[in-house]
Amino acid sequence: MNFSIIIPHRNIPVLLERLIKSIPNRDDLEIIVVDDHSDADIVDFGHFPYKDEKNIRFILNQECRGAGYARNCALPIVKGKWVLFADSDDFFNDGFNDFLDDYVNSNVDIVYFNANSVDTDTYEPSDRVDHLHDFITQYHEDKNRGELVMRYLFTEPWCKMVKRTLIERNHIVFDETCIRNDVKYSYLVGHFAKAILVDDRKLYCVTTRQNSVSKGRGYQAYIDEMIVYAGWKKFFIDHQIPLELPKFDYRAYNFARHLYKNSQLFRKEYHILRETNFEHRYIIKLILKYLWKSLRYKIGW
Repeated sequence: MNFSIIIPHRNIPVLLERLIKSIPNRDDLEIIVVDDHSDADIVDFGHFPYKDEKNIRFILNQECRGAGYARNCALPIVKGKWVLFADSDDFFNDGFNDFLDDYVNSNVDIVYFNANSVDTDTYEPSDRVDHLHDFITQYHEDKNRGELVMRYLFTEPWCKMVKRTLIERNHIVFDETCIRNDVKYSYLVGHFAKAILVDDRKLYCVTTRQNSVSKGRGYQAYIDEMIVYAGWKKFFIDHQIPLELPKFDYRAYNFARHLYKNSQLFRKEYHILRETNFEHRYIIKLILKYLWKSLRYKIGW
């Protein structure tokens, strides 16, 4: 088995069928669908069109635990030399089969590839992968910086084909947060990869859909995002990664403002930073930096 494609799924069987249909039917490719406890009145896997295909396996979780947990359920049982991930509302484009043939025996640890994005119903173009296009442009314009960007800032699990041995050797798994569960997996595989390649072909289509998991909001999503971004920033500091992390900076700015706007949330975020092993002195400097920035903004200075 050369390729394993892992697909977390919940309650969108028609889109899941579209995705599976877009994957080449090959003897050396397996598909593992992990269902995150879909509602029985929406999904009936006993009558799902692909239930009897020899190279498709279904894992049916008995409780809803999120996409990170679902992906982690599949990682220990993959057989492929290469591991890929796809979201169940996305699909692969023409040319993906040629891509697999081109890189099946590659010596690199990760092959990144390009994508396009459309509305899932109308197929009108959308902007969900503009950041990936920008990263790939940087990769071609400045190889050294561009490689860092691909390794550490492109944090979605799709559009990257990773050697299974790299994942297993470094015990890499997904966070099981309700949001941003793919960030740590992505920067860890990027960090431990000895060599990478970037293919310009748009082989994957990321769709825009109302009520998707990526649009999740609420208190727990906010807290989980802080946990993920704090860990990401600490990793950059500890490993001297020479990249800025605006997403953490934005959250740190809000954290500082919560000192006088929401003391309960401030304490929660403070404990998250301490549990991520940020030193107390660093956190105090962070607070002073962004309080000063907030004050300058308020007085127009």
